[in-house]
Amino acid sequence: MSKAEKSSAPRRPLRVCILTSVHRPDDVRVFHRQARSLAEAGHQVTLLVHAPFARAERGGVHLVGLTPPAHRRQRLFTSWRFLRAALQQKAEVYHFHDLELLPVGLLLKIRTRKPVIYDCHENYPEAIRERAWLPEWLKPVLARLAAWLEPALARHLDAVVCVVPDQEERLRRRGCRTVMVRNFPRLEIFSRPQPAARSNELLYLGGLSIPRGARMLVEIMAALRTSYPQLRLICLGPFNEAHVRAEVLELVRARNLEEAITYIPLVPHEEVAEWLYRARIGLVPWQPHPQLLKLCYPNKVFEYMACGLPIVASDLPGLRELIAPAGCGLLVTPDKVEAHVAAIRRLLDHPDAAAAMGVAGAAFAQSFYSWESERHTLLQLYDELGPAA
Repeated sequence: MSKAEKSSAPRRPLRVCILTSVHRPDDVRVFHRQARSLAEAGHQVTLLVHAPFARAERGGVHLVGLTPPAHRRQRLFTSWRFLRAALQQKAEVYHFHDLELLPVGLLLKIRTRKPVIYDCHENYPEAIRERAWLPEWLKPVLARLAAWLEPALARHLDAVVCVVPDQEERLRRRGCRTVMVRNFPRLEIFSRPQPAARSNELLYLGGLSIPRGARMLVEIMAALRTSYPQLRLICLGPFNEAHVRAEVLELVRARNLEEAITYIPLVPHEEVAEWLYRARIGLVPWQPHPQLLKLCYPNKVFEYMACGLPIVASDLPGLRELIAPAGCGLLVTPDKVEAHVAAIRRLLDHPDAAAAMGVAGAAFAQSFYSWESERHTLLQLYDELGPAA
């Protein structure tokens, strides 16, 4: 065993149970970064997740599938199944990933007396306001409830894992023990030789909603169509709601862009790099929504950078903090279609400058945005919480 491997080995392998009722079995943060890293470090990891299978083994992680609910609202009534399945694992550390599982986490702590970790992916008081499926009148009520209830329950757990500084500060002020584990990419997944030439494609990676630019992307392509008739937009990621999908696809038809825009809802994480390396520009046309105005570190920005893809993004606080220091893209007025279009034109018409931005982003990601540093923090937390050998 090498010196590096010895230094990353845990004090003692632990039985770890990870729970998520919201995320997919192959979720980037839950599975690829955290569960796989824990398994690679020698821990025995079981992931409880809604899935169409009963059991599976992937990347050294044992997956236990629970029957998915028929509708999103029914998820709240399936929490007891996660509790029962988690107790059956007789784990030494429990690690859950969703706001709706906070009562389950607290019950696990009471019943087992084992360490319990809450992984807080979002600023939920603001994120709730983006949920298209919630009635508008209910959103402020639930946002206030989450702002009070989340820290009130989480401070009784052993640790809260956060992704951005203001989220960590909010929960720490309310008495939670917080640890920052940011959403940096596993760079080995994105390691490829730079292509000699990129295709005539723009790319958007991630979930699609109106605040995240689903409508803006269509308007951008409509404005570019005359000057760049061969240009295509590839959107890799699902719509957040069926009615949003219907609305956006109707807009695509109205603008006669069926041949110019391709929507691919699900791409395995291991295949994302192939799409990024062939594209010309990565887009992040987020709108000034309360959640997105907070500091947030989206996966897509790190992954664009890791693949040397120049970026055109809305000038929002979190995006500015990531893109400006790296010099890897152009920041534009979020709600102005013409601003996005002008920046895209600039990169298309000056490929050498665009390539230089891509190279700068890849170098910056290699130096500052690697999962390796976050992996060390995660493993150190487990060493602190787990029983001594």
